[in-house]
Amino acid sequence: MLRATNHILLAGALGLATQAGLAHHSVSGNFDQDARHDITGTLTAFHLRNPHSHLELDVVEEDGSVSRWLVEWGTRNDLIRRGVDLDRVKVGDELTVTLVPSRRLEHVGYARALTLPDGSVIRDCGFRAFREALLEGRELECEEPDR
Repeated sequence: MLRATNHILLAGALGLATQAGLAHHSVSGNFDQDARHDITGTLTAFHLRNPHSHLELDVVEEDGSVSRWLVEWGTRNDLIRRGVDLDRVKVGDELTVTLVPSRRLEHVGYARALTLPDGSVIRDCGFRAFREALLEGRELECEEPDR
């Protein structure tokens, strides 16, 4: 009886740990997919790392104050597989980032598209679009982000 109880407790603990881990890395769980908007600022740092890359931007607010934004993005490998040319993203450039904001944190978001100083746009369609294009044997094409 004690052994069965221990197995049930262990299974329950593993289930909770798995849900917490998935929630931590879930873009849809942490970012509001229905509230896309743009920010424009100077890129002060670009960190390519796991589990998400980070862009840091200084954004001048309407009142003249400067806010530091932390924008998450996919891993380096994910972005390259999705066709993102990372060499075009340069610290010091002024970028417009289309993002989905954090559900809990101010000045935090997840990048969906970057508009570079020359006006060109780098889009990250996300894993679902990448997977579907791969399965269908076609080139990945992103739709214009909703604004």
